[in-house]
Amino acid sequence: MSNTNADTESATTPSFIAAIVTASITVGVFTTVWMVLHRSKRLREVFQPRVEKAPLSKKPPMLPDGPLAFWKTVFSLPDKEIIVANGPDAYFFVRYLKVFGLYMLVPYVILTCAILIPVS
Repeated sequence: MSNTNADTESATTPSFIAAIVTASITVGVFTTVWMVLHRSKRLREVFQPRVEKAPLSKKPPMLPDGPLAFWKTVFSLPDKEIIVANGPDAYFFVRYLKVFGLYMLVPYVILTCAILIPVS
């Protein structure tokens, strides 16, 4: 049961904004650190081991650097090419992203926004 005494405080707008600002700063810092480390030439073997260490005959093609071009390339690759280059684990992960993300989550978000925005 909830506490209904007079000393109970409710969440206020300033506390909500403080939480949003704190979360935004945290996400921004971690994203910046990841982007700096991901672009480092010394860490390419960590982030792209199949491209760096594979024999020349089995190297997969390089993916583009831009985030939109990257996702477009990943989603447009044939399934057989993903299996040959990266194995079944990567294939099932990309398949999960396609089915759940594109076919289920995006329409759900659009439908939810179409219903909730006019209601509020």
